[in-house]
Amino acid sequence: MKFFIKLCIVGLYSIPFAYLSVQTDYEADSKTNYIIMSLIIGVLSYFCGLIRADLPLIFGNIISFSVSYFCNSIAMLDKKRADFFTPINSVEQIVLITVMSIVIQVIFYKLARRFAKGYINIIESNNIEKEKRV
Repeated sequence: MKFFIKLCIVGLYSIPFAYLSVQTDYEADSKTNYIIMSLIIGVLSYFCGLIRADLPLIFGNIISFSVSYFCNSIAMLDKKRADFFTPINSVEQIVLITVMSIVIQVIFYKLARRFAKGYINIIESNNIEKEKRV
């Protein structure tokens, strides 16, 4: 069961979040997908921190960046799209989004580990108290 959960985490992380955010920004001139991406990545990394799924988190990020980079390189063939992102091009933007998402993931992962450690300590202290009573 734990293997299936980790496989699902890798599958969810494999979605090219950075590319989808950039694509939505280009098509609809909307920044909402960046917020949605941040929330999804935050929740996934928090869950990974709770169940201690380090490798799925790392593999998922590598796959997500690779797929985003590949899809973006195909989309860059359109000259209008290349001119849309003027201060930095879309490749640099995908790298920047990926770095920022990793920072978000580290924060949420550490919060989850702290919460999980506190939760485990509470359970262990309750078990010790029960053993002392008997």
